[in-house]
Amino acid sequence: MTGRRGRHRRQFLAGCAAIGGVTVAGCNGFPWSDDTGPTFTAADAATVVTDPAPPIEWPVPVVPAASAVEEGLERVDALLADVPDPLDAETVPNGVVREEIRDSRDSAREHRAEAAAATGDGLYHGLRATRDARETARSARATFAAIDDDRLVEIVRDERREVRSIARDQLESVAYRGSEDRLLRSALVYARLESDLERVTTRLGDRRWDVGPDSTVVDIGTGAGAVEFGAATTAVWDHLDERHRDRLAEPADVTGVFDAALEASAERVDAAALPVRRDARDWLDDIDADLDDRLEQVLWRAIDPVSSAKTGLRTASDSGQLGRGLHEAVRFEQRYRALERVRDGVEDETVAVPETIDEIRAARTAAVDAAASVRESLTEPSLGRFVLAETLRSLEWTDDRVRRAADNDAETVVSLVDEYGEYTRLRAQFEVLPDAVAAFRTRLRSA
Repeated sequence: MTGRRGRHRRQFLAGCAAIGGVTVAGCNGFPWSDDTGPTFTAADAATVVTDPAPPIEWPVPVVPAASAVEEGLERVDALLADVPDPLDAETVPNGVVREEIRDSRDSAREHRAEAAAATGDGLYHGLRATRDARETARSARATFAAIDDDRLVEIVRDERREVRSIARDQLESVAYRGSEDRLLRSALVYARLESDLERVTTRLGDRRWDVGPDSTVVDIGTGAGAVEFGAATTAVWDHLDERHRDRLAEPADVTGVFDAALEASAERVDAAALPVRRDARDWLDDIDADLDDRLEQVLWRAIDPVSSAKTGLRTASDSGQLGRGLHEAVRFEQRYRALERVRDGVEDETVAVPETIDEIRAARTAAVDAAASVRESLTEPSLGRFVLAETLRSLEWTDDRVRRAADNDAETVVSLVDEYGEYTRLRAQFEVLPDAVAAFRTRLRSA
């Protein structure tokens, strides 16, 4: 035992050296460093993101019992109780490892506070936050314990296999239940359930999250955290699925309804005209406009998300995951309609490579206005509302890229053509979303 303990201490010291030597590569590869086409300054970029975008509000498919959140919080407290506080150099001599433990513990406390403050519909988000709190709390505890406990590697590996098996069985045995008055909500429930459980099975099946005899204590802590997140996710969806079924006035098996709607959506995907790869010139040649490389890039900004949804729908369908498939069906309907709108804009020259910063600012303003408008038409918990939140998140990410460009010295030259393409695409996606949702709901209700 003494020999193995010494080996573990050497491994974690070696791991610390590796962590401390990490450098960030590719710092010059920012999207605004492209020197082709129109360029602007960082001072110009600072004038683009002025008005706030609408807030991102993720829909609540089902409200959990407050007791479920409390159980999650109790687990977090039990995990953190085994982490010394304060954490000093005498307890953990190596500063890097000590900082890893401290960061994980602080993160767990932050997620715990978020979950504990949740009320009403917010209990759903609070329950999901307990998963993150449990992960980081377990990571802190396991990293500390692994310094002297050689048994932890096998414990974590065994638990990893067990949790992955439970999540996989849970995913493969979904019983789709709904009622006429809650059909849209049911589709959202099972889309989120399947997405979360698929994430767990994929993550725990990835060798990057495995641990072994050569793992550092930080690696062991990270692996244990991933296992804890998986266990928390299975518990969360055991509870939420039961809550959903308990709230159905007349619960019914809606497998056939979902399957028929997914099949109709797949037919829609197969009938859509879409290039399969970036060298598919025939599709671009059919566009009645003079395209240069930069304008083609604007078009591909609209094409790529459609291809992603198409692949996602087929993957979910092949896996028998009807909820995820319906989510991708809404995404595809929105994104394909948006592509058509962008293509029409290119042809009638309302979409062009921007020559002035005012054009980029106007593209963002139009996207923000379209987002605010569509929020008024999608209010109930549904896949449409979820796709709206996803699109708003993309808007936020694009704003962040512009802000990073603006953080350079005022006269630094930046290129914002990619960001212009994103704002153009997002505006179209917001504008077409109500019609896309209506088309999807027609397929779902007529199935």
